[in-house]
Amino acid sequence: MKKLVFILFVILGTSAFAQEIEGDSFQKKAVKLIELTSGQQFEIISEPIVNQIPEGNREDFKKELKASLKGLYVKLAEIYREEFTEEELDEILAFYDTPVGKKMVDTTPKVMQKAMTVGQQWGMELQSIMAKYMQ
Repeated sequence: MKKLVFILFVILGTSAFAQEIEGDSFQKKAVKLIELTSGQQFEIISEPIVNQIPEGNREDFKKELKASLKGLYVKLAEIYREEFTEEELDEILAFYDTPVGKKMVDTTPKVMQKAMTVGQQWGMELQSIMAKYMQ
């Protein structure tokens, strides 16, 4: 469960926060990129966590969860600042505005979901391999 929560907060996003983020143009662009590259994945990854909340509280929990992302995005934007120039962000965002970039955004959640299944299967295979060396 802790691992799932960590993964959720590393790659999640929603589109509502770009306008809310106050900061310089770099930060706004970085937040937009974070949203583009991880926004739809939020629903997939957060579903098991949301389902642990009693049904009567789920909608309020979802709202609070989404509201908590603003601070996360600002912190993640600082990581982008360390690794990219603003011009590079402009180029990356321009790519995501192309037809293939839009397709990538649209298909990434499906690919991730399938990849998680493959990864789980590989993990089970790896446990068998590890067992041979644990004796």
